Amino acid sequence: MEGFFDNAIPALGLIADPVNLALIVTGVVLGVVFGVLPGFGGAQALALLFPFTFAMEPAGAIMFMVSVYSGAEYGGSIPAILIRTPGTTAAIMTVLDGAPMAKQGRPRRALMISVVSGVCGGLISSLIFIVAATGLAWVGLQFGPPELFAVGVFGLAIIGSFVGKDPTKTFIGAAIGLLLATIGSSQFSGMRFVFDQPWLFDGIPLIVMIIAMLAAPEAFKLMLNRPASAGAAAEEDEVVQLAARPDDRFGFADFRKLIPTILRGSLLGTAVGALPGPGPTVAAVIAYNEEKRWSKTPEKFGTGIDEGISAPEASNNAVVAGAMVPALALGIPGSGAIAVLLGVLISKGIVPGPSLFSEGGPLVLAIFLGLIVCNIVLLAVGTLGVRAFVPLANLPASILGPFVLALLVIGTYAFDNSIAHVLMFLVLGTFAYLLERFGISTLPVILVFVMGLII
Repeated sequence: MEGFFDNAIPALGLIADPVNLALIVTGVVLGVVFGVLPGFGGAQALALLFPFTFAMEPAGAIMFMVSVYSGAEYGGSIPAILIRTPGTTAAIMTVLDGAPMAKQGRPRRALMISVVSGVCGGLISSLIFIVAATGLAWVGLQFGPPELFAVGVFGLAIIGSFVGKDPTKTFIGAAIGLLLATIGSSQFSGMRFVFDQPWLFDGIPLIVMIIAMLAAPEAFKLMLNRPASAGAAAEEDEVVQLAARPDDRFGFADFRKLIPTILRGSLLGTAVGALPGPGPTVAAVIAYNEEKRWSKTPEKFGTGIDEGISAPEASNNAVVAGAMVPALALGIPGSGAIAVLLGVLISKGIVPGPSLFSEGGPLVLAIFLGLIVCNIVLLAVGTLGVRAFVPLANLPASILGPFVLALLVIGTYAFDNSIAHVLMFLVLGTFAYLLERFGISTLPVILVFVMGLII
């Protein structure tokens, strides 16, 4: 680590290069744009932009891609808050309190909590990495299949905290999620529930599952239960009036109250990110659950509470730096997005491994100093963009319903350019709508599905 810090001055020189600064800003903006689109998560955005790195210098290329990844993780919260449609898988937990807060006429507050918490999570995890990179890499190396199985079982246990007034319906949803997670190939039992259909061999993609189960029912409700034109106008007027509420603002006093929440979420996100496998979605689920356990008013979670947005956002943004630990120190990609980032390194002749920290020159330190700069840029982009994003929440149902549904179909197809995924989305989305009509929440279905894949 001594050689690691000896490179501080050259690393700062790489960060201060005008070209690299421009690449960081461009990466953040592109990442936010991709994150807003359902289906375009961090991995898809990075894969799409990978060819553009061929003409870049190694430091600029990796900082550009890391900035895209960070921007996408934040961008997924924007539609999650405004139209209850998570742009990325990790934003499923942001929906729980972000969407109700926006519906109450406080969309600006929700968006500001999201960006401030996410930026703090990214900054804290980057600083932790700079100080304790090799130690975190060692911890990540100790997690094999049994330990990851335990993480998955712990995630299943969390479902108990989401039990509502009817536990039976909650556990029915959990059983459905676990059943859907078994679809596809298994190294233990071959093919399961694929019915000789090749497009089911790899199972149901997580992003398709989340879009179908969480976002599709909302789109269907908007289209099937549209108010009459007069009612719609009245509803629009009500939304406009609510948007002017004094508590829609987020100030320093509010931020100060959230500092403990942000710290807990950031530490959890960094720890989960250092483990090869779980990723930002699991980090967001665990952070939300733990914040609810720490809270003196857990019954308020899910009604539009500040901590319900802050905890998962700090956590899933902290994963970005945390996930770089096993990637750079051990060459282990913990997710699809990190696999693409490793591909960028290798394409530039940089081989990840334990010796990279001592022999990699200023590049490794520059990556994490670049993450700090990237998060500062993200704070500026997110703050300035709030005014542009908020009008989405004020669209009438007659426009918003078809717009959301079209966005979901496009995002589902763009995920892997597969019409089969669109069919999955339509079938699962209709099923999710029916589940909600019978009073069965789709949240346990999604949470157990995520953990089932890990198990």
